[in-house]
Amino acid sequence: MDYLKKFVLSVLFVCLAAGSVFAVGVDDIRFMTEELPPYNMKGDDGVATGIAVDVLAEMFKRVGSSRTAKDVEVLPWARGYKEVQSTPNTCLFSMTYTDERKPMFKWVGPLAASRTAVVALKSKGIKVGSEADLADLSAGVIKEDIGDILARKAGMTKVQIAANNLQNVKKLNSGRIDVWVYEESVAQWQLKDMGFDPADYETVFALSQSHLYYAFHKDTDQALIDQLQKVLDEMKADGSYQAILDKYLR
Repeated sequence: MDYLKKFVLSVLFVCLAAGSVFAVGVDDIRFMTEELPPYNMKGDDGVATGIAVDVLAEMFKRVGSSRTAKDVEVLPWARGYKEVQSTPNTCLFSMTYTDERKPMFKWVGPLAASRTAVVALKSKGIKVGSEADLADLSAGVIKEDIGDILARKAGMTKVQIAANNLQNVKKLNSGRIDVWVYEESVAQWQLKDMGFDPADYETVFALSQSHLYYAFHKDTDQALIDQLQKVLDEMKADGSYQAILDKYLR
């Protein structure tokens, strides 16, 4: 009987030890992002930067990781979105949280409030009172971005996919599309960055009000998710999160 007890205890010890050895940590995660300034983007040196990247870099430090912004990949959204759904130990940010997406990922956040806007040139005088008024409008979107998803959900059938938002804005300015569907604050940022005056454009309808998050593959170790959420909450409490926001938004 003593031998049996020792054997059982030995097996339990090995299992517990293996669990600690093979638990997934920050250094095991592939972090991916896209061009979504000022939250995430590629800097002039080719390294990821922006609010969400700086917040993540600080989180790396606080959990004792040697990871930095250089370890964040900047990819086209559609590619990253596919990867984070199909490949374990991956994270994509900044992703708009929706009820449909909730069960598809594990979430750390929120990072910021987010509004998916239908943007038009003021000079066009486009009026939208409800989703029904969107049906006949042609729209520019980024493939599988939340704007793409929500535009189709709202019944918009004249949707044109673009590789980037410079293409969308050029189409909007030339009249090849009626509206551009994208995250509102990012759209304003990008218009200024492209050399256009945001005052020449207006939001004619809002498709959603939500928040931006870090989205992890759905099978990611919950202990890691809880650890990162705790660190983010601490950053918000001690003012370091707000300091990063102020760096980009003031």
